[in-house]
Amino acid sequence: SIVAKLQKDGSIDHGYLGVQIQPVTKDVADAVGLAKTGGALVAAVTADTAAAHAGLKPGDIVTAVGSQTVKTPKDLSRLVADLSPGAKETLSVWRDGKTMDLDVTVGGNENSQKQAAAESSDSQGQSSGQPSLGIGLADLTPDVRQQLDLPHSASGAVVASVNPEKSAAAAGIQSGDVIVSVNDKPVHNTRDVKTAIADAGKAGRKSVLLLIERNGNKTFVAVPFAAT
Repeated sequence: SIVAKLQKDGSIDHGYLGVQIQPVTKDVADAVGLAKTGGALVAAVTADTAAAHAGLKPGDIVTAVGSQTVKTPKDLSRLVADLSPGAKETLSVWRDGKTMDLDVTVGGNENSQKQAAAESSDSQGQSSGQPSLGIGLADLTPDVRQQLDLPHSASGAVVASVNPEKSAAAAGIQSGDVIVSVNDKPVHNTRDVKTAIADAGKAGRKSVLLLIERNGNKTFVAVPFAAT
């Protein structure tokens, strides 16, 4: 434990994973086919970190560290921090509709302050379950990329308008957001977004999981479909 480390060494050397994580809300669980809420949703993975080397990907949901269940992002942060740098552990991860195990070698805490700030972020809005997503989309043309200060290589679809009475607005989607994936599938244009959303509806999902980029930061937002 951290107390034992402090008593032994006079300092604390936290384990470090290298992920930005969010809570798994009911809408997120519905979007990825998870039977119940709980776990930590990986929104971003820092390059050349323990998480990256282990093969963690955005969209993964970490449900356990070794034999310890992860119910919230704080659980994951605490369990990883309690590990010593260099320790080997197994992460249970929900990906593509099934659970898989990833072996990870825990990193050191040279970036722990940055990590703590990232892990405490939660841009997940509350969803109202309105009849439709309620967003207007536009392709990322060169002009749009320039207006949004995006690199030439950026792909996805930009949110051109948001109906304030629909579920996307309630979930926190804003005009200018760039949708870069839908239910963990990368999208390159408005057609891709619409197709992926339609596919999710046909598959019986209750909500759709969007990875959006806003002001250089990426975050997942779950938007519910209409109740049927």
